[in-house]
Amino acid sequence: MKFALIGAIAVAAAAFAVPVMAQPVVEDPGYCAQFYPNANCQNFGPGNPYTDSRYYHSDPMATTQAAEANAYRYHGGPKYND
Repeated sequence: MKFALIGAIAVAAAAFAVPVMAQPVVEDPGYCAQFYPNANCQNFGPGNPYTDSRYYHSDPMATTQAAEANAYRYHGGPKYND
């Protein structure tokens, strides 16, 4: 009787247990690691360049790159039609 009660409790606990969902993984981690060697290319967690919007902004080389000025509407500097 005691084992039947323990068995019934075990079956009820197993029936109410919610299965844990697996963590999504990157389809081709080798391709990701080829272009992002210091990134998290195994799953979609923090540090993944595909899902982490801060990945490109936290790269010190990308944030210190110089950009050319847009010369379309530049009104300063020397005048060439004098």
